[in-house]
Amino acid sequence: MHYGDITLTFLNNWYRNDARGTALTYVSAVAVEEKSVIDYNRGNPDGVLSPGEVPRPPRVPLMAIYPKEGTLFSDSPFYVLDAPWVPAQQKQAARVFEEFVQRPENQRQVLRFGFRPGNPQVAVGDPVVAANGVDPSQPQTTLGEPSPPVLVKLVDKWSEVRKGARVLLAMDVSGSMGDDAGGGKTKLDLAKEAAVNALGQFKPDDQVGLRLFTTNVGPADHPDYLDVVPVGPVAAQREALANKIRDLTPLEGTPLYTVAKASYDQLKSSYDPARINAVLLLTDGKNEDPRNNDLTGLLTDLRSGSEGNAAQPVRLFTIAYGHDADLGTLKRMAEATNAAAYDASDPATINNVFTNVVSNF
Repeated sequence: MHYGDITLTFLNNWYRNDARGTALTYVSAVAVEEKSVIDYNRGNPDGVLSPGEVPRPPRVPLMAIYPKEGTLFSDSPFYVLDAPWVPAQQKQAARVFEEFVQRPENQRQVLRFGFRPGNPQVAVGDPVVAANGVDPSQPQTTLGEPSPPVLVKLVDKWSEVRKGARVLLAMDVSGSMGDDAGGGKTKLDLAKEAAVNALGQFKPDDQVGLRLFTTNVGPADHPDYLDVVPVGPVAAQREALANKIRDLTPLEGTPLYTVAKASYDQLKSSYDPARINAVLLLTDGKNEDPRNNDLTGLLTDLRSGSEGNAAQPVRLFTIAYGHDADLGTLKRMAEATNAAAYDASDPATINNVFTNVVSNF
């Protein structure tokens, strides 16, 4: 079972597994919008083709299942605000735009991109067809919008029903984390605040541990990292975690490859089948460890660990923090374990990025 901040994370990972011939070992079902099924089956899992990217239909296509109990239409409401501070000219322009987007010729463009047209004058057609894994005659039953109190209860219930998490938080405390991030704060200052805030998103029985890493910080047998709080129930050590995070100070270099493999291997060897097992690794740089420059070996180990024992998945989620972080490498590391890399090149965004990452657990 996997969670994520957006469905495209699942689809991209699923697509990579499909290319390796292991699609069904990653996941067997996922809740996504109909458009995503169409995009996936056309060989464009995230709906965006990068320059030079050629769509490749998957080996194992998706098939849309429409719940007999009913489903919701995902829409983007358009409102013309009627307020004293909205000039009449802006209101008029908004109404002109509203009329423009509903014209049949424009709604046909909507359909071309895999969305169902909102104008009844435009019939549903290609690409919303069976060949793309969807049924144009569905849904037979649609549901109304839940009331606000119902939505609040659903959100509250989520923390009770979701699978528990077991997460090792690995934080970079290399010297560059002391660089100025604006507003009188360093990059590490902002990262610590975000990490402490993220602790509140875990439910009490989730398990979280803290590992810091930089060169020459640990004991002789693993000098590149130091476990300051062992993985354990958040309820019993939330304040200890917060205090240790607040105490972090910038030190030396960035032994990225060593700590990534050691952290992944630790959770793999102590895998808990009742939980989501993951490493959350934040770094603001690239590998600076002359004792270990073997990226190819690291990726091979991560990939073989992910594919070789698919029944015990450990995910390595990475955060590229600051403009000097090696986002490309961090993305390859995360993807090797069917996880995702997050871009926090602007240090001011780190709080939101942490929130998005923790939503995977």
